Amino acid sequence: MARPKRKEAVQAVAPAPVELGYNTALYLRLSVMDMGRDDSESIVNQEELLRDYVAKNPDLIIKEVFADNGETGTNFDRPEWLNLMRECREGNINCIVLKDLSRLGRNYIETGDYLERILPMMGVRLIAVNDRYDSINISNGERLVYNLKNLVNDIYAKDISRKVITAMHTKQKNGEFLGGFAAYGYLLDPSDRKKIVVNPDTAPVVRMIFEMKAEGMGNGTICQALNGEGVPCPQKYRYDKGFTKSDRFANCVWGVSTVADILRNPLYLGYMTQGKMRKALCEGKPQRKAKREEWFIKHNTHEPIITQDLYDRANAVFDERAVRYKENRYKHGENPHGRQELLLYGVAYCADCGVALTRKKQTSSGKGNVRWAFRCKRHFDVQACTKKFIHESDLYEAVYFATRIQIQRYVDVAGILERLNRNNGYKSRLARFDEEIEGIEKELRRLTSLRGAIYEDYATKLLTASEYQYATEKYTKEMEIQQTKLEAIKAERKEYSRHTEQTDKWLATFNRFMENKALTREMVQALVERVEVSDLNRVSVTFKFRDELEALMTEVGA
Repeated sequence: MARPKRKEAVQAVAPAPVELGYNTALYLRLSVMDMGRDDSESIVNQEELLRDYVAKNPDLIIKEVFADNGETGTNFDRPEWLNLMRECREGNINCIVLKDLSRLGRNYIETGDYLERILPMMGVRLIAVNDRYDSINISNGERLVYNLKNLVNDIYAKDISRKVITAMHTKQKNGEFLGGFAAYGYLLDPSDRKKIVVNPDTAPVVRMIFEMKAEGMGNGTICQALNGEGVPCPQKYRYDKGFTKSDRFANCVWGVSTVADILRNPLYLGYMTQGKMRKALCEGKPQRKAKREEWFIKHNTHEPIITQDLYDRANAVFDERAVRYKENRYKHGENPHGRQELLLYGVAYCADCGVALTRKKQTSSGKGNVRWAFRCKRHFDVQACTKKFIHESDLYEAVYFATRIQIQRYVDVAGILERLNRNNGYKSRLARFDEEIEGIEKELRRLTSLRGAIYEDYATKLLTASEYQYATEKYTKEMEIQQTKLEAIKAERKEYSRHTEQTDKWLATFNRFMENKALTREMVQALVERVEVSDLNRVSVTFKFRDELEALMTEVGA
């Protein structure tokens, strides 16, 4: 472009040259549910602070906002954080802006791992506004300061945990109710949420359960009776009343464990019973069930639903049936369940209702022969599903047969693909991709240099404002075209090489089990994602690597 001399000086402040910005996500977190709070820690105020910051930094382009409202910072298992990480891995987000580092997390080790390894590895810039932290502009000395700040956040969280637990235990020992909703049979007292009152809708159901048990009925029979009369179980009752919004409770039915929990709970005698589950951040222990002697029990804190006599008679039947079950289970010698490895543990499910299949022992009458079978618990316990009952050996054989077919398919297709790659000059094709990518990147650097040069022309008054704007837009548009081409070629190269680069890894996994003559736990863990049994004992096996196998089959035309 010609550089004409101007007769008049253009009195204007030149804007900075347009640069490709960062695809930015705002991340908000509050440990306690917002519920319309208006203090400085609220989700709304966090977002306003971050939007103000981004508005002052034109290189940041907001693409999405992720908010974990009511989620702890002591771990990273938060729904919106996980969604954000997925977007980062897919390359849609390359910058995260948050209020301060404590919003990122209060676990010193995990937070440091994200700052030092995970986010840098993904090429993601992190900005903590109030801490004045920006990962692309931080010295070693500042890094030490921020590491100390993360340690303080960790210690603070554990100190708060210790104080909260101490306060909660004191209240529990005093008989104050601390739950979000009352146990089945009760309601929170509207005048004092630390107390509970009898629920006239559900208390009769609790009495009926104790009376049926006292008459000698089994828990499964009680469930069948309640479900047959259309009595909603505790989960469905809370869903129907709007106490919980999760749709997974919409079709819940009575189960034997729910009945057992009610029968064993002294709450219905008027005793406040709390602390059945224990979890303490300050102790560094996962959540666990507390032993009965560890429960906090305070007598005469609310109106009882049943009498002590009814409670004792029902639990006597409960204990008697439990002893009889154990005797029958072990009377034919050592428990095979304890000796045998559970090959399909965690992967065998009912195809209709989705619950995990249970393993049940069968003893032949008079002979003492023991066999094991998988069955749908919801059918046998509460008649809420169709019958599924398949012998363990038959199920193992079906899964082994399906696995052998899958192994052979993969080995055959992978071998074909390997030969095709050798014949088609796989490495030379990758080299051509790399040449194209290098050429486009070179052109992008040239356009960036030219776009920067026109600002110098504008600053020295060789270009008018309109000429400068026209040239800037022209170069920017050309850069966007080249960037689109670059991304398309990179995606094509990735797709071309993806299957081949992973073939060795997957092939090695399948090859490990080529000589197996029977199903093993190791084989299941490596290859099987889910096993489902439907009506008439039809077995369906879902395998890991199935998407990769289908892609390979498409590529080789198999």
